[in-house]
Amino acid sequence: MDNLKKRLKEKGWPSKDINKTVKIVEEAKKKKHAVFGIFDVTVFWTALIVTILGNLIISIALVPSLIALSSVPLFLVIIVLGLKFGFLFEILIRSIGHLEAKHHIFLGILIPIIAVINFFNITIISNNLGKIFRIDNPHNPYLIGIVYTISFILPYAIYKWILKKDYYSD
Repeated sequence: MDNLKKRLKEKGWPSKDINKTVKIVEEAKKKKHAVFGIFDVTVFWTALIVTILGNLIISIALVPSLIALSSVPLFLVIIVLGLKFGFLFEILIRSIGHLEAKHHIFLGILIPIIAVINFFNITIISNNLGKIFRIDNPHNPYLIGIVYTISFILPYAIYKWILKKDYYSD
């Protein structure tokens, strides 16, 4: 609730109104029906699974590009895909109202790690497919994974640290 108090104080609210508002919010959280708690957890885990599957699908769909493209065109494709999917992820996270700081930290660590692992593995697979088809266009899996991951987390970072917007109210 400290974050809520801070934001209301910055907006010029009197202390009396801030305390009353915080009390109302705390009471509302206590009176929340258990079904909504289950719904909140379900939404969080569904968003996590959708994000993981989305990253996997994007990485698999990128195999032909990894085999055919090199240098600048390849990295442009990876960056555009990363930014687009990262923006969708950022909107999804922002739209889930009940997420707290711990959820954002968890997602902020887990999703980039999974993205790097996906792209690392897919790059190795595409390098091996290139060898099978005798296409000499190998790529550095670490570099591909890191470029995608940075592109993916950039929309979240811009929203959070450059625009300085909080996702959670407490």
